[in-house]
Amino acid sequence: MIKALTYSQATGAREFDISELKDLLSKREFVWLDIQDPKDPDFDLLSDVFKFHPLAIEDSRSKFHLPKINEYEDHVFLIWHAIKDIPDTPRMETVEVDIFLGRNYLVSLHPMQISHINKTQEECLTTPDRMKFGPDYLLHSLLDRIVDDYFLIVDKISNRIDGLEDLIFKNPDEKHIKALFALKHQMLFIRKLVAPERDIVNALSRFDSEIVKGRMRIYFQDIYDHLLRVVDLVDTSRDVIGGAMDIYLSTVSNRLNEVMKKLTIVATIFMPLTLISGIYGMNFRHMPELSIRYYYFGVLGFMLFFAIGMFSYFRWRKWW
Repeated sequence: MIKALTYSQATGAREFDISELKDLLSKREFVWLDIQDPKDPDFDLLSDVFKFHPLAIEDSRSKFHLPKINEYEDHVFLIWHAIKDIPDTPRMETVEVDIFLGRNYLVSLHPMQISHINKTQEECLTTPDRMKFGPDYLLHSLLDRIVDDYFLIVDKISNRIDGLEDLIFKNPDEKHIKALFALKHQMLFIRKLVAPERDIVNALSRFDSEIVKGRMRIYFQDIYDHLLRVVDLVDTSRDVIGGAMDIYLSTVSNRLNEVMKKLTIVATIFMPLTLISGIYGMNFRHMPELSIRYYYFGVLGFMLFFAIGMFSYFRWRKWW
């Protein structure tokens, strides 16, 4: 599905039919072509009408690429990722956005609907000033909106991490650690996307050409600062996850130590009792104690008294 918008000072912003594309490009009017779920004819359009570099078109055909930027003779190609949160689930998904930027055009391709692009299109039609500053300004608007969403996703994951940390304090459980590992992988994936996107925006802020004008430097620098904050938040959350895992391992280890200590106390109490019962269990014929009438009950009483005494001593020392 293709949605095509154009802007000129005379007519403002409006939608146009794809048959007008060549004429609009020849007039140097600003054109924004947004292609959702592109097919082979759409890629042919990019090659035949826009004359984009074959390597860029090849990358845009691929299903997944890490963010990157390539500068060609008359256009800039960049790959960005929007992160979508799946409601009522702890999962998230990413949507790759391939963008071609030229002197008077912006072409965006993505496999599924992205709400930020739809909102920007609506604003362009209702507020024409959104397009009058040119393709580079529109590119900034799109990237800025997508990056703002990163904060919401990272903040949501951070809240889940805090909740799991509290649960681990109260009742350490293996399922909590599994959930932490899942969140850690999400944070690592976000960082893997944000790190190259930070380099992309840094490169855009250094451009000074007909495609990306020098006046846009401060705008892309603002996105760069936002991405730095996202990286900081991700790193902080990873540290919290590491701390929570250390707490879990320490708590489990302490519990094991407590169990081992109590088992050792029980074994210590029964060791002398086992020795006494072992001695009198040998049943030699001439053992003198065997002839004493109440010696059996006396030995049992002594063993019971000895066990209670040792247990009381351990309680007094607060070992139990």
